[in-house]
Amino acid sequence: AVVSTQSTGEQVQSGEEKLGMGDTAGAVRHFASAVLHCGQGYQLLQILQSTMPPEAYKEFMEFLPKAQAKYSKTMQSKMAPKSAAQQKSAPAKSERIIAEEAVD
Repeated sequence: AVVSTQSTGEQVQSGEEKLGMGDTAGAVRHFASAVLHCGQGYQLLQILQSTMPPEAYKEFMEFLPKAQAKYSKTMQSKMAPKSAAQQKSAPAKSERIIAEEAVD
């Protein structure tokens, strides 16, 4: 999974361990998570480019947009406004005031 509770440093370390074991796909997932959660993602990308084997970095760069899209979709669903049905069950304060004024 792209979203993880591990810190950026832990993600990088896990990625390095996976890469050392020959698990490029696992390493790519950890590195992608690190970049997505890092405050300085561009700098981390530069470091990864200079330290990863070229084929692994190529696979990482191909995976990163997919991971970013999944991460964005996850974040949007967490921050999505309530559905119309949820909003109708609890009208906003301004809607209640307008309804009360209409009754007067």
